[in-house]
Order: sequence, then C-alpha cells, then structure tokens
Amino acid sequence: MLKKRIIFTLLYSNGFFVQSRNFNLQIVGDINWLKHNYNFKKISRFIDELIIIDISRNQKNLINFVKAVREISKDIFAPLTLGGGIDNFEKVKILMKNGADKILINSNPNNLNLIKKISNSYGNQSIVVTLDFKKEKNTYFAYSINGTKKIDMSIKKFLSTVSNYPIGEIILNSIDMDGTGQGLDFKILNFVPKNNKKSIILSGGTGNEQHFETGLKNQSLDAISTSNLLNFIGETFKNVRNYLINNQNQLPIWDFEDKIFKK
Repeated sequence: MLKKRIIFTLLYSNGFFVQSRNFNLQIVGDINWLKHNYNFKKISRFIDELIIIDISRNQKNLINFVKAVREISKDIFAPLTLGGGIDNFEKVKILMKNGADKILINSNPNNLNLIKKISNSYGNQSIVVTLDFKKEKNTYFAYSINGTKKIDMSIKKFLSTVSNYPIGEIILNSIDMDGTGQGLDFKILNFVPKNNKKSIILSGGTGNEQHFETGLKNQSLDAISTSNLLNFIGETFKNVRNYLINNQNQLPIWDFEDKIFKK
C-alpha cells in the first residue's frame, strides 16, 4: 500500500512568515522568530515534505526569498517544494539550484507553456500545481491572483484540464477553510476526474490530529498539507505523527540514524 504524507507549508511575505485566514494575511514573525519556535532539524523527522511559498503581494524579491529558504532548509531531511510568483524558467533554475526538489506553480492555464518547459528539463515529478478554490452556493470555482480573480471555467472542467498537465501533483487549497482550523473540505474531491493519475493533496482547514487522520484515510488523497504556523508550534508535529502511526495510518517510518526509509 502506498504511504500517505504530512506536508508543512510555510508562507513567506516580504521578509516575514505569515498566518493566512481566508487569504487575509497576518504577520507572525521573521526568520529569527521562525527558527526560535521551530527546530527544523527536529521537525523534519515528523513531516514528509516542506513547502515554502513566497506570497508577497507587491514585488517579490527572489534573492531575499532564497536566503530565507537556505536558512530554513540547511538542516532539513525532507523533500523541499518552492514556489510563489514563478512566471519564467530562470526563476525555476534559481530555485532548483538552491535546494528545491519540486517547483510549485499556480494552476492558471497561462502557465502551461512554462509547466511543459519545466517538465522537459526536470521531469513531471518535479512539478506541483496548486489550485485555490471557493465554494459558491452548490458548486466550486477556481481562483487565481491570491484568490481575487475567478477563473471562467467550471471546476470540473478545470480540474480535468489540470489533471492532463505534465505534472506530478495537484494541491487543492480551500480559500473558505484556509486558516480556520475547522477541518478540510472533502466535497471538492467529487470534482476530481475518476481517471486522474496525479497525486492529490488537500489543504485548508487542518487544525488537529483528527483532521489529518480523516484526510489520510480518504482513498482519494495522497497527502494533507497545513500552513497553520500557530497550531503546529513546538512538539505538535511529533505528537500528530505519533498519534497517526499509533492509529494505523499509512505513514512512512524513518530510521534517522541511517536516514533511510524503514517501513
């Protein structure tokens, strides 16, 4: 049986790390605050991947973002996905040279040519596409530009289109549940094509062990991501992972002395 994954997402904005709620941002702290409250060498034992996204809403500074990434990732034993404002191949190359295992790209159809170029250079498995969505009445719509612009296409057709991109994974990120800690929106999974072959990651609303467990036991999901900086501070990721493994959830177990997959 394929193992499921726990993913931690860090949101970076103009030199600070932020908490997002319904895509409204609150500054939590700078890199010094983050390192003081999160021992990433230790945390990497209890997460399966780390995503760092530059969500700065004015002009992004790639050099400063890379400096922050290097500071965080130097002690981490976990695959690293980097993204945010990736609109040309030069940025992709810079992030790949600075530790990225995967590149996060917005699902906007305008990015398809860039996605193809990344795929040709690094392989489909190196690309994670994120789709931000909102619920409106009895259906869902995809959004771009920090959740401000509705994409003029039904969510079912849009997901069908994205699932045919040369990519490895799709993150479905609920704007409505973002930062609430009230649980994941599983109904969006009804719109994923039945013949989809891409890994599906659900994000937005995770606040405790039970939310992770419900998500990981869903057969349509491969991973759960959380970006809630305040809910998962200190020893929380260790407690979450131990809880999930003790409850027979299919998570990888690592031998950290040899840094190998154990079972």
